Amino acid sequence: MLIKKINRAMIDNYKEIYEEHRCELKLNRKTGRELDEYFTNKYKPEILDSCEFRQMISHCILDNEHAREKLLEDSKPQVVSYILDENILVGIDLLTGYFHVESEDLEKTKPLHDDLFVFRGLDEMDLKNYFLVAQYVLLKSKK
Repeated sequence: MLIKKINRAMIDNYKEIYEEHRCELKLNRKTGRELDEYFTNKYKPEILDSCEFRQMISHCILDNEHAREKLLEDSKPQVVSYILDENILVGIDLLTGYFHVESEDLEKTKPLHDDLFVFRGLDEMDLKNYFLVAQYVLLKSKK
């Protein structure tokens, strides 16, 4: 999860990482259901019964071209939502694997977001995106 301002040097670095690693990376993106199972087994969250939160996640998917393209034609997001540690909200779309992590404390959300991002992996569309590839490579190298 990128939580600092992007600058030209960072963009150039991400593009360099992309060029160095894009050919060696393999398609490994998990399904939304696999991501949900991983998350619930590892973190043991409580179900968050919030239609508003699930709708917000659905709108994020439908309003984002990259996320929307992962939906099958004529399908709508199937979002499940959770709360973790009383203040971290998590939404996962079972169809696309899109996820959203939200809290007032970024220090709590960043490790969770990064763990879910690495576990989910990258698909063919993701592998064409220098930002996603660089983030994936950098996070994998930390583990």
